[in-house]
Amino acid sequence: MEPIVVEVKSILKQGLSLFTHMMDTVNALEPGQSLIVKSTFSPKPLISQMRRRGYLVNQEKTGRMIMTTFTPGESRGQAEQRTAPETHGPIEGPEEFLDNRGLVPPEPMQRTLQKLEEVEVGTVVVIHNDRVPIFLLGQLDDEGYPYETMAQADDSAIVRILKTH
Repeated sequence: MEPIVVEVKSILKQGLSLFTHMMDTVNALEPGQSLIVKSTFSPKPLISQMRRRGYLVNQEKTGRMIMTTFTPGESRGQAEQRTAPETHGPIEGPEEFLDNRGLVPPEPMQRTLQKLEEVEVGTVVVIHNDRVPIFLLGQLDDEGYPYETMAQADDSAIVRILKTH
């Protein structure tokens, strides 16, 4: 089966939401189908998402271009069963809401991380940003905070982050 190839530059040139396009592409993958992403940066949030789904990740850098290949490692069901004990369950709890729309980076990320420090363990910090906060998601992955991202029709994003530690 032929892999799906996505060139980030062409998505951005078309003015499409990168996160929404990538998640639509991921969800459309056939069982056993690979995905190749060509970009000038490492797509860390996508890498985390794909690893959770059981895909193996390989990156090759050629000049300024990074080719990230996602290859099915195990079936989606097996990956979910394998990772289930490690997950923190649903992202539920008392909520603290931050409206970060209209702010200039890095202020939305700084406000979110500050709020995450202030709240009690078990609290869900819900943020509404003008766009998917790619750099924040990478940091949340690095720090082990579970989150869920919901892209909105206006290209804004709502992210729910569970404070676990």
